[in-house]
Amino acid sequence: MLERHAGPSYDLAVRRFKAGDKAPAALVRLDGLTEAKVVEEILRTLMVDSRLLKEPERAGQIAAVALEELLTASEVREADNISALFAGLAAGKAALLFNGYPKALLCDAKGFMTRAITEPDAEKTLRGPREGFVESLRINTSLIRRRIRIPQLWMESLTVGELTKTEVVFAYIKGLAREKLVREVRDRLRRIKIDSVLESGYVEDFIADTPYTVFPLTLRTERPDKVAAYLLQGRVAIFVDGTLQTLIVPVELSVLMQAPDDYYEPPPIGSLIRLLRYVSLLISLLLPGFYVAVINFHQELLPTTLLLRITASREGVPFPVIAEVLLLDALFEILREAGVRLPAAIGPAISIVGALILGDAAIRAGMVSPAVVIVIALTAIAGFTAPAFSLGISFRILRFTYTIMGAVFGLFGVQFIILLTVMHLCSLRSFGYPYLNPLAPLIWQDMKDNLVRTWWWGMRERPKLLGQREPQRIPPGQAPYEGKDPGEGEEEG
Repeated sequence: MLERHAGPSYDLAVRRFKAGDKAPAALVRLDGLTEAKVVEEILRTLMVDSRLLKEPERAGQIAAVALEELLTASEVREADNISALFAGLAAGKAALLFNGYPKALLCDAKGFMTRAITEPDAEKTLRGPREGFVESLRINTSLIRRRIRIPQLWMESLTVGELTKTEVVFAYIKGLAREKLVREVRDRLRRIKIDSVLESGYVEDFIADTPYTVFPLTLRTERPDKVAAYLLQGRVAIFVDGTLQTLIVPVELSVLMQAPDDYYEPPPIGSLIRLLRYVSLLISLLLPGFYVAVINFHQELLPTTLLLRITASREGVPFPVIAEVLLLDALFEILREAGVRLPAAIGPAISIVGALILGDAAIRAGMVSPAVVIVIALTAIAGFTAPAFSLGISFRILRFTYTIMGAVFGLFGVQFIILLTVMHLCSLRSFGYPYLNPLAPLIWQDMKDNLVRTWWWGMRERPKLLGQREPQRIPPGQAPYEGKDPGEGEEEG
């Protein structure tokens, strides 16, 4: 029956034998997912162990002896249907079948190769751990266990996908994460009905509060230290087997602007880096629209010398300013996408050489002015400062809207789109939590880790909306001594 369901699958290996030299049995596994030595040890035990030779030939007693006394695998469980059996085989288990016994014994015999733990390419840091998630769910959860070594770290598992049977695990700290949030995560994951889940993006589409937005409502990360930090705030992490992208919920816009370097460096340095990041993203979002609006409608805002230089550089350019900006911006996006798809050995070189050659050729041919090249180059470089890749894409999409409105209505059009963007951000929720928290609603205690961050001993409370159950993170009196020695004022003794 198993062979009939699996069809002509070359990797389905069936080894028929007699347990205890008398009871017909079989061991079924998928070649490439199990360890050969573990399988051989199981067969050797069941074929020659004397405890089976003394038992009657009833399959139930033989299976009970094998389960309770002989099998030394770290995990052995029963499966009573074909679906559960094949799900276990695909997870790297070996199935034992005894003639006359209505269940299969699934023994842990994993032996498939996994990628080594390396530093994430998309989230590099100058200081801090260099470990990153891999495609193995068990390895990813173990990286979190190594950082949070308490029994209150709970991890619940469920299967999503009618065909792929993908294992999804959501983790939280019991007693710290709010029960309402945990129930909401559990309910949203259970409501997912789809034939396949191959990456966390499948899950992200189903659990988002609203699909009609360009802003990410979950945080995707490959760094175990970031996941551990957010779990300690009272958030929930969602792991999907087969992918290294872990989802963090709920999130706010301020969370998407944070990077590990902000916390691993001293507060003045980390705050300066974070402020620089905010300024850079505003430049990448608004600079092209402001440039087009000023050149078309508000020339009086520029110094006369600068305006004359820009006007002189545009002599002979056949296109209006909006066409120049959109053309060059679209060209840079094409180069960026091509650089991602090209092989790693030649991708950066082709992208840099292509940008230089095309930019210089466009200026020499009189198609664009040098000022537009400077604006687009500065915009593109500033956009790379976004810690979250998904947030950077959102700003890139909105940038075209700001540019077009600046060309049509001037700075009034840019201002109008800014108001619409702020209104939209105020309306967004991530698992019911405000997206602009702690700015809207305004929570003063959480401003210690928003635009800038204070010292660790100053952030005594967890985020107010998340850590209501255990608000205190650090007891008072942890500030270091200022202006005196630690032992000053103590009696010698």
